[in-house]
Amino acid sequence: MLILCILMVLTGLGFALMGARLLAASQRLDARLGAVTQPRASLPLPRLLAATGRDRSEIAEKLLLAGFFDAKAPDRFATLRLAAAIVTALILLILSRFLWGDFLARPLLVLTGSGLVFIVAKQALRMLAASRARRVMAEFPFLLDLMLMMLESGISLDQCFRSIARDEGIAVPNHARMIAMLVADLDRGMRYDIALDRWAARVAVSGAKELAALFRQALFQGVELAPAVRQFIRDFTQARVTRAREAMGGITVRMVVLMILFFMPALFVVLGGPPVVAIFDTLRGVSR
Repeated sequence: MLILCILMVLTGLGFALMGARLLAASQRLDARLGAVTQPRASLPLPRLLAATGRDRSEIAEKLLLAGFFDAKAPDRFATLRLAAAIVTALILLILSRFLWGDFLARPLLVLTGSGLVFIVAKQALRMLAASRARRVMAEFPFLLDLMLMMLESGISLDQCFRSIARDEGIAVPNHARMIAMLVADLDRGMRYDIALDRWAARVAVSGAKELAALFRQALFQGVELAPAVRQFIRDFTQARVTRAREAMGGITVRMVVLMILFFMPALFVVLGGPPVVAIFDTLRGVSR
């Protein structure tokens, strides 16, 4: 009996030591993954030139949506934007020297030109982000159709990710790239919940976070994916139809503006020209 108690105590101590070792290894892995996922400190010069506050958060969001996933991308964009404004100011100063004989002959032109470059850089980033968002949203229904076919054929979700990243680069190029990055995160030992959150942040369009939450529930809680994926397909298809209708409405408005600018003056000339000419002829006859 005593020997049995001693064996049980030794076994418990062994399990306790093994659990402590596994806990320490898990903490080290979490620390390494945190170092990977958290943005590193920037160099002093880009930090001084970087945007701050709401402007920085908006720039970071648009850069993610535009497909720039580097943590230092906001600092680099802010530095390039400021450098472009400074270069524009120098070019305008040199032109002012050659055209008007003095570097500061047109100071308002220099300030206006550099300010416009500074503002247009952010507008160009917004246009680039909107263009990529349209491409990503257009690929979503086809991506989910592929995933649904694979899941219904008995392939696991992990195998589905790896198959899309490996074989579907032509069909869904934008999503294949981001899913390949997701697979690379998983191969480095990152947990599924962190990897899926990073994938949703890279996609950065409406519905990505909800889809990542669905994948987490399927992996950890055994939720059936096929019905939910079908609903996502219907939602994304409906959103695409809605955007197409909005685009058609915008085309109608632009056509009205074009008609007002180009057709109405010609119509006024055609309809009002003969009466005006007749009035002037009458006035000339009366004057004679």
